[in-house]
Amino acid sequence: MPDGLRVKTVTISRKADCYYVTLSLEDKSVPLLNSEVKPTSENTLGIDMGLKKFLVTSSGESVTIPQYYRKSQKRLKTLQKRLSKKKKGSQRWLKAVKAVAKQHKKVADKRKDFHFKTANELLSKADVIAHENLNIKGLAKSKLSKSINDAGWGQFLTILTVKAGNAGQKTIAVNPQNTSQDCSICGEKVPKELSQRIHSCPHCGIVIDRDVNAAINIKNRAAGHSVLKARGVRCNSRTVKREAHTIASA
Repeated sequence: MPDGLRVKTVTISRKADCYYVTLSLEDKSVPLLNSEVKPTSENTLGIDMGLKKFLVTSSGESVTIPQYYRKSQKRLKTLQKRLSKKKKGSQRWLKAVKAVAKQHKKVADKRKDFHFKTANELLSKADVIAHENLNIKGLAKSKLSKSINDAGWGQFLTILTVKAGNAGQKTIAVNPQNTSQDCSICGEKVPKELSQRIHSCPHCGIVIDRDVNAAINIKNRAAGHSVLKARGVRCNSRTVKREAHTIASA
């Protein structure tokens, strides 16, 4: 154990392949970070989480959803079929149970690694990350439960929040109501079906990806602005169209 560090907690857990020991250490030489970052238009990044893309940012970038569970379903089906043919309680049955558990753990480990890497990437781009305050438990009981659980939104947001706090940064959960329907430029409501992936506002003329529009609305709400117009951007002008084209091309 390095000098100057004190063990605060020790957690021992048993998983499919072996036992794990997790140590929580305290280093008093590390100064406390100020996590009271005030969100502004400059230091805030909005993210819109979904099932077509894992997330889309207010700057127009997107992260592909990996679908680790769906990709492993064929392998899991094979292992579970082998398990069903074994006599319960026998050595071969125990071996088959362990094989299924290892496969599930492999999927979970891949998903967790993806979440950590994605969180690190986001926190390298902004001091404040804004996201929707979603009822993930409620959504996980819907018809989309398999896809939502495979994406692991809850785990990702927990990792993002903890890492932001440790780095002196911040996450903000905003009201998700109408983030996809409201225009991020003029604030007018533009109703659209879920199948419509483009936001085309008849009021200000902006044409932009639906998810990017939602991410900008999330960012604006976190920063205290309802729409870009509140920051002095003129609607129905070349300025708006030029900015919209820049975001869509990013």
